[in-house]
Amino acid sequence: MFSYHIIKTTVASFFFKFFCVLNTNLFVKQKFYVFSGQEGNDMNRNKLNDEELLQILFNTNWSDSEDGLDNSDHEQDLNNVQIPEHVDYPTNVNDEVSFDLLDLPVEMQFDTGETLILPSDSKSNLTYQNQNTTPRRSIRQAFSSPTESTSNTTNQSHSRPKEKNIELTNLKWKKGNLITPSACLKFNEPTLHNDLLSLETPLDFFAYFFNNELLIKIKEETELYSVQLNPNKPVTLSIDEIKRYLGICIYASVLHVPKIRDYWSVDLGFPLIYNTMSRNRFELIKSVLHFNNNATMLLPNNPNHDRLHKLRPIIDHLNNRFSSIPCKETLSLDEQLCATKAKSYMKQYLPDKPHKWGFKLFILTDTQGYAYRFEIYSGQENNPIFRKTTEPDFGASSNVVIRLTRNVPVNSNHKIYFDNYYTAIPMMEYLYNKNIYSLGTVRLNRLPNCPLPDKNQEKKMKRGDSIEYITSYKSAPISAVTWKDNKAVKLVSTYCGEIPKSEMTRFDRIKKSNIIIDCPMLIKEYNKHMGGVDLLDSHIGRYKIRFRSHKWYMRLFYHLIDLTVVNSWTLFKRVKEIKKENSNIELADWRKQLAFTLIQSGQIRTSGRGRPSSSLEVKIASTRPQSFRPIKEVRTDKFDHWPQITDKRERCKMPSCKGFTYLKCTKCTVFLCLNRNKNCFTNYHM
Repeated sequence: MFSYHIIKTTVASFFFKFFCVLNTNLFVKQKFYVFSGQEGNDMNRNKLNDEELLQILFNTNWSDSEDGLDNSDHEQDLNNVQIPEHVDYPTNVNDEVSFDLLDLPVEMQFDTGETLILPSDSKSNLTYQNQNTTPRRSIRQAFSSPTESTSNTTNQSHSRPKEKNIELTNLKWKKGNLITPSACLKFNEPTLHNDLLSLETPLDFFAYFFNNELLIKIKEETELYSVQLNPNKPVTLSIDEIKRYLGICIYASVLHVPKIRDYWSVDLGFPLIYNTMSRNRFELIKSVLHFNNNATMLLPNNPNHDRLHKLRPIIDHLNNRFSSIPCKETLSLDEQLCATKAKSYMKQYLPDKPHKWGFKLFILTDTQGYAYRFEIYSGQENNPIFRKTTEPDFGASSNVVIRLTRNVPVNSNHKIYFDNYYTAIPMMEYLYNKNIYSLGTVRLNRLPNCPLPDKNQEKKMKRGDSIEYITSYKSAPISAVTWKDNKAVKLVSTYCGEIPKSEMTRFDRIKKSNIIIDCPMLIKEYNKHMGGVDLLDSHIGRYKIRFRSHKWYMRLFYHLIDLTVVNSWTLFKRVKEIKKENSNIELADWRKQLAFTLIQSGQIRTSGRGRPSSSLEVKIASTRPQSFRPIKEVRTDKFDHWPQITDKRERCKMPSCKGFTYLKCTKCTVFLCLNRNKNCFTNYHM
């Protein structure tokens, strides 16, 4: 009885759905013929298949009336009304108008000869620099009816994205030139705090980034990981052993051998490496080196899963230390490749790089190659867990710029440069509201309604010709320029445009001689300040750690060590420039001194209070070059310095000492006097 009732109910519901679908089919076909202007007797000749029927069913707005009397389709287009130029805008307070060029903190020059010159003390940006208020310039929507205002208040959550898209797609461009007053671009160079100015040696600068806090974290996680691998054979590490391991890695970036074990071989071995640590101990540390607890890693199906969990403490710590250095005026943002052959989901293919395969990094640098912040590509760029609640969502490429510029000071007139992968008008307007000017190459499909020449029109342009169009999006002035060199290039800026132009020399293959062509200002600015990441790549690529590993995160760890070494060297040159001292030290020598200090120093010397005494260092540096000179940290660490009697007699290396001796320090490997008349051995190590 129960089965019969179920069958009866199923059959009844089937016939009900059948008649509903049949009536819907006829109704949709009738609407189709009404829309297309066909008569009802044509239904037999123009039948719809199932795909066309479903497409019309889901794409048709069934709330609209067919006679057009109750709700007209044109009522939805009030925001898109095109107002002729000769019509005056309403001046009442309650009337809504479009943007006002007089509110732009720029100078506008049009082809008609009209010029709008704003004074250098324009309040649009100067008041914003001193007050935490938004610029007074804004773009408002065109005329809206009372019915629309009430409907927008009821459906506010759904109307905001639509209004934003309409505002972007309805940009109106006009020929002209964008010139920002010099007062709005004024930048005050930040000063480094005293802790940075007191740093002297390579170890001091490297330890500022790779400090004891990070070393203790690595020690704890490595010992925990060794217990997780094999509880019966735990590995115990010390901070000095981790420093020696890092020193060997940095030495290996300068001394290249075919395999890692060759550093401990008889024919290719290097004494400073095999005397520091045994080969088995080095390989043991390399096998268990770890940076985060695997037990806290979420499963891949968890929405909060972090693909960089194994390196997250290293990434966060280095980003915090790198960004603690005050930013310079001009910054550049680009991608970097960490070459690897490891099997990983995050490995990318970049055909324009020297090494095609590897991990991709997004880096923010200055013109000297110092990296203020970096981000490793993991495919989770649009995950909300990596975006703050106060940050907008502009898409994957633009969100990278928003995250990397979090620590850039606002209202300081910084300038940032990037390529066409990141350039987008909404993102540039967001930076402009923080008084961060931007300039970058752009793709034409990211400039709605912009009348810049297309590919066919670009062929008619002569070499050196340029065209500029200006507009305003919300609170930001936008300038788009096309310039023809060997090929046409398009750029967008929020602070400069085509003028003032300069001249540059190019080789003409037809005339077989150099010619002079015009160069717009933003081209000159872009070429001058965009090479920071490329300069950083050259520094890392010249000397880098080449250790191979089956673990994907170890390749990234070695890359971050190289990045830290280059940053310490760049910061050293910046400090010496501020002190107006000589900073003529090459990167290879910097790596060698840092590696020697790490593998030899028993402890890191902490500078005491007061002015440090460097008279002995000055005397040592003033003497003639020696075959070998120990680093200051090694010479004064008071650890493992023993006199050794040799068969060879040499001059004492103590400054201002002219004696000869047979005694040599076993650690510093320099000859020093030690007798009842002179005690150069003790004085040298104080």
